[in-house]
Amino acid sequence: MKRKLATIYAVFCTVLLVADFLLVFYFSWIASMRDCLFAVCGLALGFMFAPIVHEMGHVTFATAANMDVVYVKCFCLKISLKNGKKRFTLASPFAADQTQVIPKTGGDMQRRAQKYTVGGLVFSAIFLLLLFAASLVSALLYAPVYLLWGTLPYSAYLLLLNLAPVEYGAGKTDALVYQGLKKGADVEKNLVSAMEIHGQLYEGKSFAQIDAHWYFSQPQLCEEEPLFAVTLDLRYRYYLEKGDFEKAADCLNRLAQAQAYLPTEEIEKIAAELVYMHSLNGDLALANASSKLCEEYLKSDCVTAKRILSAFLLASGDAEKAKLLQEQATRLLTTERMLGVRKSEEILLARGIA
Repeated sequence: MKRKLATIYAVFCTVLLVADFLLVFYFSWIASMRDCLFAVCGLALGFMFAPIVHEMGHVTFATAANMDVVYVKCFCLKISLKNGKKRFTLASPFAADQTQVIPKTGGDMQRRAQKYTVGGLVFSAIFLLLLFAASLVSALLYAPVYLLWGTLPYSAYLLLLNLAPVEYGAGKTDALVYQGLKKGADVEKNLVSAMEIHGQLYEGKSFAQIDAHWYFSQPQLCEEEPLFAVTLDLRYRYYLEKGDFEKAADCLNRLAQAQAYLPTEEIEKIAAELVYMHSLNGDLALANASSKLCEEYLKSDCVTAKRILSAFLLASGDAEKAKLLQEQATRLLTTERMLGVRKSEEILLARGIA
């Protein structure tokens, strides 16, 4: 029922968008062909700048909440973190816009998460108000600037879509996430705990040094919920560092069973960790089988891939090549921004099991 209402609301916003632009287009057509072209250009500018402004709101509020921005996608621009460096690349304008952050410190995470979540709405609202004010002033004092009026419909549409506390096919709106954080809903409780763990990792605590409360005190989620996999992955790394391989393997197996709900890149990472666990157990046949699901990932120049391959080579009896990979992994650790993750990988490498 909730999804149906969300669909109805989205359709309503779309109809409103079309009606608003047709109205602007009609008056610009009456004015002149030049104004008509300006109105169309304004619509294009709205498609470009409204999502950029929205995501910049998340970025600004996240930075104010002492969080590190690791991924931003808005319109056709993408900023991502790779090997410790942020890279600017082009992206499909039709892909979902989003901002991903990592807290730099732990503590007061619920309030900070609320602050980060609401940032997009605040910036979108300010942008829309400024556009409308400028459009109105120009119409009253001089003549309508149809470049501005044409930008208004999509800017209003994007704000209205996110202002309703609903869940679309692509996920929850900012308003719904904020509402969940404020009320302490099950999913958002898991989100706060995961962010707290990442904040403490950023500060320098390794997985096993963080209080177990943050790993195991959250409400249980269903498998299709993305935070189900996030929570299990954090528990896996906690148990792995603790040396409790039985429980670590159980977490990994549960993640593998939920792969139908995971993106391909996450499935590859799970398969790679299965290679690692099978290598620790000396089961080369299963390690080989799992490696076929993550060949590209294991070729990547990242610490985790080097650790996993070195464990496989050790299990295969090739200690010399395993040592070279361990040395490469140690050098790559300097690019890891989260000191706790770096410390955890150092612990695994120092055990002589990676």
